[in-house]
Amino acid sequence: MPIPLIDANRSGILAPHLRTSNFDEDGILSRIHSTPQYRTAFLAAVAALLLLPLAAQAQESYTFTVSGLAGVGGATNGDRGDGVDNTSYQLAFSLVTQPKTHVGLRIGSIDLESDEGFGGGGAFTDTDLTYVTVSGEYRYSYAWYESGVYFGLGAYRLEGVSLLDGSALDNTSAGLVLGLTGEFDLTKRFAFLVELAGHFTGLDEASTFITVQAGVSFHF
Repeated sequence: MPIPLIDANRSGILAPHLRTSNFDEDGILSRIHSTPQYRTAFLAAVAALLLLPLAAQAQESYTFTVSGLAGVGGATNGDRGDGVDNTSYQLAFSLVTQPKTHVGLRIGSIDLESDEGFGGGGAFTDTDLTYVTVSGEYRYSYAWYESGVYFGLGAYRLEGVSLLDGSALDNTSAGLVLGLTGEFDLTKRFAFLVELAGHFTGLDEASTFITVQAGVSFHF
């Protein structure tokens, strides 16, 4: 015995808003084409889906970075011993706070020893500048490297021994730091890092220092 077919639309089994005729007339596609706000929402959703892969790609694949650098540095405006041919070292730690935005802590030292001594007056020997800086850095990505610019606050300490009477030099000052970085990937975790920085202090013996350094950074 054949089973009779039932037209769900004509029999009223389906609710009015689920019937084929209503779906054809007032369905989602019809609303998108006929109503401006639906069309705008639809296009925004499509754009968001297309941009998601780009946003994910823009984010770093790491959270923390540790780097060790060595190079040259020195004062640019000291009465004696100015020049940037002195040995300098730096250890840095950074945290990714947003895509391409880092907060960094840098601890470094510049050996200011020279044949003529360092500073004004009677000059000093065995002179070193140590510093700690905290800064914000913004990175720019390119095909095979990243560049960055950072700016922040620093604490500086200048120590030495007087050439006249052997008294100790121990001066401290707050200051500002402005730097440029370039990072070249070696592996997924390791990179070659170069950095140029200017340190602006309130020290009497010399107020402006420059460091040019290179080293290795590790991401994790």
